[in-house]
Amino acid sequence: MSRRTSTTGVDRAAVVEVLRAGIGVAHLLGARRALGRPAVLGRVLGVRQLSQATITGRAGTPEAHTLGAVVDAVHGLTMVPLALFDRQSRRFAVRQVWIATLLTVLEVALVGTGRRR
Repeated sequence: MSRRTSTTGVDRAAVVEVLRAGIGVAHLLGARRALGRPAVLGRVLGVRQLSQATITGRAGTPEAHTLGAVVDAVHGLTMVPLALFDRQSRRFAVRQVWIATLLTVLEVALVGTGRRR
C-alpha cells in the first residue's frame, strides 16, 4: 500500500485535490457576491486553487505535492501582514491563513518527510 492510499482504498491525494478544488469554487462563488478588492482577490484565489488542484492531481507525483505545499505555505505567510495591518481585509486574510495551513499540512502528510525507512 502506498502513502497515497489509505487502508480503506481511498486515494488520499485525490481527496486533498478535490477539497482544494472545492475551496477554489467557493472562492469564485463568494467573489460573485463581493465588490471591489475582495471580489478580485476571491477570483484570483479561486482560479489559483482550481489550477493547482488540476495540475497537482494530474501530475500525481510526490514532487508536485511538495511544490503544492510550498505554494500554500508561502500564500499563508503572505497573508499574515495583511491580517495584522489591514483592518478591512483582516477576516479574509485570517481565513486564508487557516486554509493555507490546512492544505500545507495535508500535502506534507501525503508525501511524508522524504526520509527513507
